[in-house]
Amino acid sequence: MKKIFLSLISASLISIPALSSEKPKTAMKEQKMKEQKKSELPSGKGVVVYKVDGDPADIMIALKGNLEASQIVVVTATDPTAPLVNNISLFPDCKKLKVDYIQNFLVTSISTLYKVYTTDPNAMALSPLVITVYQYEGDDKTYIVRTRPSLLLDKTKYPDAKKAIEELENRIDKAIKQLM
Repeated sequence: MKKIFLSLISASLISIPALSSEKPKTAMKEQKMKEQKKSELPSGKGVVVYKVDGDPADIMIALKGNLEASQIVVVTATDPTAPLVNNISLFPDCKKLKVDYIQNFLVTSISTLYKVYTTDPNAMALSPLVITVYQYEGDDKTYIVRTRPSLLLDKTKYPDAKKAIEELENRIDKAIKQLM
């Protein structure tokens, strides 16, 4: 009887810290997921979509400033649909989604380029990264979409290259989240 009592006490002492340490981690994880769901829309594995209040032209200016403040170079900005719109007779359905405004930022980071190039030059194909800013006709929300190139390095022999790309993705996410 004494052995059973002692084993029950020791089991409860062992499980109490485990439960108490698990609960805050779970609560923090759930809170983080809720916050992420507020700002990100479901988009598949290859892209991350954010929904931001505001005019897309103003969002573009602010995003460019946030990216540059994070040591991310905006290589160029372009309208990816220009070839379609300029050839509307060949692509008559190009306006069916009713996207009123769309621009792509091509971005990179010199420090990330250095880390990738000196580790795995094949991963240089991931630079520059693409960030798209668009708005639907009649919508007051602006959507910001970024690629997730680190997924392409999931089975790389060069984990430092993947780590560098993930770090750049995190800086881009931070620059976008500052707009919210």
